Amino acid sequence: MAKIIQVTIENFQTELMQEAENRPVVLTFASSQMPDCASYNAILEKLSSELDFTLGEVNLDIPENMAFVQTFRLQSLPFVVVLHNGQMEDAIQGKLSEDELKKRLSKFFISDEDRAKQEAEDAIAEGNFAAAKPILEGLIAKTPNEDHFKVLLAKCELGMGDPEKSKEILKQISNNSAEYANAKSLLDLMDLLVEAAKTDSVEGDAKAFREACKDAERKDYRSALEGFFHLALSNPDFKDGAAKKSMLILFGVLGPKDPLTWEYRSKLNTFLFI
Repeated sequence: MAKIIQVTIENFQTELMQEAENRPVVLTFASSQMPDCASYNAILEKLSSELDFTLGEVNLDIPENMAFVQTFRLQSLPFVVVLHNGQMEDAIQGKLSEDELKKRLSKFFISDEDRAKQEAEDAIAEGNFAAAKPILEGLIAKTPNEDHFKVLLAKCELGMGDPEKSKEILKQISNNSAEYANAKSLLDLMDLLVEAAKTDSVEGDAKAFREACKDAERKDYRSALEGFFHLALSNPDFKDGAAKKSMLILFGVLGPKDPLTWEYRSKLNTFLFI
């Protein structure tokens, strides 16, 4: 939890450095003779809440605190340092903009937004869509233009059995968005899930295709890719190349770095060039 400590020579070791043993802390130096210091400290106090760090403030108007000038070799103000485990991890000389300062400090601290995002992603990975959904709705309320959160929310709706709601969310993402490819992959995946849900009797290649779709619905992506691959080998023209298209859909769902994507993309490329 964010905390602000008025640091003096007396409590520097017992309070601030003790805090720094567990996680990084930020120490700032200020003087009433430097007008920028007050506004800079206000920014740091705001960031301490957003990034959840302990902020130590040294008032150099107090004569005893002038000993810090030599300890930290201060040359000008504002001056900010990041301390951890008895070491100075970073030193920021001069005044930065709020965005620049946040970016510099974010290397050492995770923001509330990033923490919430991580919680949501972990919940989705565990299949706990009900837990992830309210977190993502809160993030979208704060940052409505962040399409990544919309894609995650669409995954939740799909996982909770509401594909129509998922489609509504995904259709809000424009083709200019960096998340468009992920959104399209999810929309395409829904077509496979529709096929998997069909109950009419089918035989031959149609049955093999549906079984692979059912594997995709169960998230048994290896079996699904294997089924689609064999169908692409034996009947590449089935439903206008549906097996190959389905493999590409699953590559998009899994992502380019997933081992299954690498394995089956290699198999597919080998097949195409035979």
